[in-house]
Amino acid sequence: MLLALSDAGMTMARLNGSHNTSEWHRRTIRLIKETLPGVPVLLDIPGRKIRTVPLTHEPAFRTGDVIILTTDRQHDGSIKIPVNFERFHEFMMPGLEIQADDGHLSFTVEKVCGRDVHIRAKVDGVLRSRKGINVPQARFERPLITEHDHKMMAFAQENDVNFVGVSFVESAGHVAAIRNLITQKRLGVVSKLENQGGLDHMDEVIAASDMVMIDRGDLAVETSPELVCLFQKHILAAAQRQKTPVIVATELLNTMIEHPYPTKAEISDITNAVLDGASFLMLSGETAIGSYPVEATSRLQRIGQAVSAYIHQRI
Repeated sequence: MLLALSDAGMTMARLNGSHNTSEWHRRTIRLIKETLPGVPVLLDIPGRKIRTVPLTHEPAFRTGDVIILTTDRQHDGSIKIPVNFERFHEFMMPGLEIQADDGHLSFTVEKVCGRDVHIRAKVDGVLRSRKGINVPQARFERPLITEHDHKMMAFAQENDVNFVGVSFVESAGHVAAIRNLITQKRLGVVSKLENQGGLDHMDEVIAASDMVMIDRGDLAVETSPELVCLFQKHILAAAQRQKTPVIVATELLNTMIEHPYPTKAEISDITNAVLDGASFLMLSGETAIGSYPVEATSRLQRIGQAVSAYIHQRI
């Protein structure tokens, strides 16, 4: 879900096309339109992001354990964990660092055997279905538009969504390739800036897009966690110069997935994002799997309103 900085509550609904089935998304889009008429729908399409596939078995591991990623989709996670990029193994080599699940899991590549990539865990954890896999040191050769993107773009237009979110956008050409698939003029493009390539070309990406999203989860693992706040400020300033709306996303109120109250650091983070020019604030895990979705939504709205009032008083 997304909150704009206004007196309204939820002002846009975001669905992640990497999760659930097409039928689930179709029903959910219909429910949103019936329940909240006028609220636009943003559908993220999977794009070039590498993820684990749906797993029957989600393996738990301890620090030092070796697990196997594979491009062989016949496996279910009990012995090997398949990923959705069939050439993944071709770009792997011993010593590369792999991050998963927005950096919550970390591994080192031990060896590559055919289609299998053996990785050693640096932390305890569980590798779950459809979780992102990041290898910042690798440069994958993938087409701008995948076959699945074509299907998702057709689905988005058939179901009358308002925006599509595109992952790992690094050029105006990528945005143009997405626009070439659009037959409905009202479908807007939200470009997600979440790696170094996107930062290097952010001005042209912003100019080509209807809106941009700062996905701080992937941005942190693809660049540097210590610099994410500074990158966010750069993107917001660049977008303001071009009058392009910006969505700030990932872990705004992460504490509220399990607890009823946010930390002061989270409140400060949201406050500064608004002061720097964010147009929308996005909750994801807080409302998708959290124990306090209503409280998180209300809290985010109140913080946004307080900062907006402060800004208006200063004008």
